[in-house]
Amino acid sequence: MLTRPRQVVIVGAGVGGLCAAIALRKSGIEVVVLEQATEMREVGAAVLLWPNAMRVLQRLEVGAAIEEAGAVAAIAAFRSARGTALGVGLAEKAVARLDAPTVVVHRGLLQTILLAALDQHVLRLGARCVGVAQDAEGATVSLADGSTEHGDLVVGADGLNSQVRTALVGDGPPRYSGYTAWRGIVPLDRSLVDRLHPGESWGRGCLFGVAMLGGSQAYWWASARTGEGVGGSPAEEKAAVERRFRIWHEPIPELIDATLEQAIVRNCQYDRPPLRHWSAGRIGLLGDAAHPMLASLGQGACQAIEDAAALGDAVGAGADVTAALRAYGARRAPPAAAVVRRSRKVAQLAHLRHPLAVAARDAYLRLR
Repeated sequence: MLTRPRQVVIVGAGVGGLCAAIALRKSGIEVVVLEQATEMREVGAAVLLWPNAMRVLQRLEVGAAIEEAGAVAAIAAFRSARGTALGVGLAEKAVARLDAPTVVVHRGLLQTILLAALDQHVLRLGARCVGVAQDAEGATVSLADGSTEHGDLVVGADGLNSQVRTALVGDGPPRYSGYTAWRGIVPLDRSLVDRLHPGESWGRGCLFGVAMLGGSQAYWWASARTGEGVGGSPAEEKAAVERRFRIWHEPIPELIDATLEQAIVRNCQYDRPPLRHWSAGRIGLLGDAAHPMLASLGQGACQAIEDAAALGDAVGAGADVTAALRAYGARRAPPAAAVVRRSRKVAQLAHLRHPLAVAARDAYLRLR
């Protein structure tokens, strides 16, 4: 007789892992979330939640709290490095089609809201996965402290360098895209608020974006073609961003100057070729573990949230474990793969270097 699994073990307490836990609990399934960090700290800067993600979060009954904690994104425009208008983004069309807002929220606040939607016993901290195995009775996660966690199925939501993916697929390290991103949160005075231009500006080999955040703050992001590396000190990273954007249109140089060094986060950008299958037996993947993508569409967290809802639907439907994971992967792999490919294409377009190519791109954006 086919029955729903009694317990799901999720490896990773990022946005995707926590949303998956919420979705599964709403289907009456027991969940344990393993997180290698010893405490849940506020990490990163902010996250842009497009309507496709907000619609899922509303369904999970956390959307209203997230919208209250963040800021609904205003109309966003594309500009050149000099500030010339190139066009309006697609957010408004998505809002109308999906009947949900686009929200910018601090990652720490988002994490707090998602954790509050779960029982305290669900999360196990200081639990670093070092291996995963399965048999006819279930799947087991081996942890660095020598202990194990057993469930009817295991979901790897452990990010870019997923240990679960290594055990499942073994396809080596992710590929470096050639782009590095910087993100920051900055308090705004009245003069900056009045001159802020939400959206993205594209130049030669780099871009700069900004959005309003709650509490008289702005969230900005930037990326450029650079070599792969770990970066420098906070002061060196701020100086590097200032050098790249010192002659861009106002108020970009002022925004960078007003940002505290410690508030700037630097990340090299990686992705992987899309997988056709996200599971094998009782072990599956979710979020960046399944489909890491470049940040050019702002869809990394959003796609992980969509994964979470699809996983909850499939596992909660009452099918056996392996069939549920196959149904989940069949539903999510094609659209996520399309976003991975499109993110890479948009990144290539945004980071064009040759002056003639940049001029042609800008003319195309104005026409469209």
